Amino acid sequence: MGSPAVLLKEGWKGEEVHSFERMENLIGKIDHIAPVETGGLNSFTPIHNAAIKNLPVIDGDGAGRAIPELEQTTFHLGGVRVEPICLADSKGNSAILYPKSAKTGEEAARAITTVYGMAAGITCYPMSGRQLKSTIVPRTLSLNERVGKALREAKASGENVVEAALKVTNGYLLTKGKIKKKTEEVRGGFDCGKVYVGDMVVDYKNENIMIWKGNKPIAMAPDSICWLGLDGKPLTNADISEEIEVAVIGKKAHERWRREEGFNLFKHIFKILGYDGEYEPIDELIERV
Repeated sequence: MGSPAVLLKEGWKGEEVHSFERMENLIGKIDHIAPVETGGLNSFTPIHNAAIKNLPVIDGDGAGRAIPELEQTTFHLGGVRVEPICLADSKGNSAILYPKSAKTGEEAARAITTVYGMAAGITCYPMSGRQLKSTIVPRTLSLNERVGKALREAKASGENVVEAALKVTNGYLLTKGKIKKKTEEVRGGFDCGKVYVGDMVVDYKNENIMIWKGNKPIAMAPDSICWLGLDGKPLTNADISEEIEVAVIGKKAHERWRREEGFNLFKHIFKILGYDGEYEPIDELIERV
């Protein structure tokens, strides 16, 4: 949990192992580990932690996309409680939270993460196997693996890496071009700003939330908006800088998300971005472009 820019600059130090150990001290032995989201780092930290603890990793996660806030998960949508939340820094300083809501847990955990230098390991959403089966977005780690394989093979054979990514994700090419401008500020423990590429603008809060063409949305959370360098390198917002050439790829959210309750978890962010409308799926928005 924390600022991607800080993590990119200062590195990841295995903080999640300390938070995991704190959770086991609280609730007893944990049998499986699952990522809370699909992300450049948070798909991998559970694998690292599982390797150290000799535990199996579930092929799935709680979002099927990268998320800025703890309550924006299909676990939360399915009624799984986020508490207790265990946080730790790389030195082993730790904190335990028992929030009454996932939103309160997000706010309190974010404050502690700021004290820990804008980066913390986090373990949360303890649940039973039955709860996990009914709430997880399935097979996301194997999708990550297929995307990586497709990109490597396309680069090796000289094929179009963007087309390879679109094919394996069933995605949409939203735009392609050079980054003209990027704004960024750290606000409340988040990296926030805008990225201008081609004739479109991407709004982000750690993760991409919305892409606009003029004053019309082209895609919005919970659907995914992803960066891919034209050299085939996947990019986070911490990697984005002016003048690099990118493709912006959209991907449909899992069906667990595509309902009013899912969109409502992001609604407070949309209001800040100047959008007070309802959720429109990416496949419907694309048809109108």
